[in-house]
Amino acid sequence: MRVILAASGSQSKWGRHLGVPSHFAPLTRHGGQPLIERTIAQLSEYGHEVHVLTPSDPAYVGLPATRHIIQDYKQSEFEASRQLWDPEGRTILFLGDVYFTNQAIERIMHYAKRQYMAFGRFGPSKITGTPYGELFAASWCGEHIIQMDAYLRNVHALRAAGKVTRPPGWMLLRSWQRTPIARHKVTPKHFIEINDETDDIDFPVDYERHPATRSN
Repeated sequence: MRVILAASGSQSKWGRHLGVPSHFAPLTRHGGQPLIERTIAQLSEYGHEVHVLTPSDPAYVGLPATRHIIQDYKQSEFEASRQLWDPEGRTILFLGDVYFTNQAIERIMHYAKRQYMAFGRFGPSKITGTPYGELFAASWCGEHIIQMDAYLRNVHALRAAGKVTRPPGWMLLRSWQRTPIARHKVTPKHFIEINDETDDIDFPVDYERHPATRSN
């Protein structure tokens, strides 16, 4: 199994809020522990080496994981992690700016079927207040790589042409589902709903309203 934590994406939404990248947002409930360090600790409990994708920013030096520096812009976390995919076993790609509950991590790590699966929330969260759906992680196996490459080439081409604007992860999911690329729909065969405090922290407002960043 290959466990990858993608933390090399654009920080334009975060805007260096609090003076740190979003991956290092301090979690008040966890004694101020940085978000990414908590996720690495959670993943490490399962006994697999954690591969983390980061920019060359010195803030990421010293993370307790195997670090891979992404120098050039990549169209998606999938493209950025391509060389790390397990050619035979399971690859799990976690997003680095997501707060994961222990229950969510366990559910993702223990998923056993050999098929492409996305883990996320279809719509708004009554728990965190985020008004839209989010993807948190995805997994696939070695026999899916050829199809993954084909789907991703199409997704990246559509985004480059301005025909779709949603994040590549949603487009990839719809490709596997064989549902319209521009329609927000999920099917149980390729999507597992996680609707707890697990949530993406993209914008400062996401951080401010998340329960893990408040002391009460």
